[in-house]
Amino acid sequence: MSLSKKFCLQPAENLGKFAYLPQLVLRVSVGFMFLSGAVGKLADLDGFAGALREAAMPLPLAGVVAPVLAAVELVAGVALMLGIGTRLASLVLGVTMVGALITTVAPPLLDRYPNPWTWLSNLFYQPEWLLLGLLAWFVCVGGGRLSVDAWVQRRRAPESDSGTD
Repeated sequence: MSLSKKFCLQPAENLGKFAYLPQLVLRVSVGFMFLSGAVGKLADLDGFAGALREAAMPLPLAGVVAPVLAAVELVAGVALMLGIGTRLASLVLGVTMVGALITTVAPPLLDRYPNPWTWLSNLFYQPEWLLLGLLAWFVCVGGGRLSVDAWVQRRRAPESDSGTD
């Protein structure tokens, strides 16, 4: 069978070989979103703490929580971009997104859209919800083949290989 016929007959299988590319683009993009957001928060910690105090569900000790949260987003964002501890970084960032949804996103939407259908429709359009979904996906699939995690795993594989197939 010619190469062109084989490609046409099995397009999904062939495209699957490139699954690491969108995974890489999404991992770096989401990580950068958190990194850049953290840089902005760290540049104006008082403003960030004020926003946490004035949220729909204000956070206690906002002056303490703000720098910790910004630092966590910075470190986890860089880790996600590089694919270092991808699952853990994604889990930690996912927790921050759940917090954002509960404290700042969902309550104003509920006030504006008391109908459950309309509220959910609007909630699912929020970037925090979409980020949470992507982060949950990274928790499940990891960093992919172009990540530090995969590189470390490849380096360890020969050590644990018993030499049998």
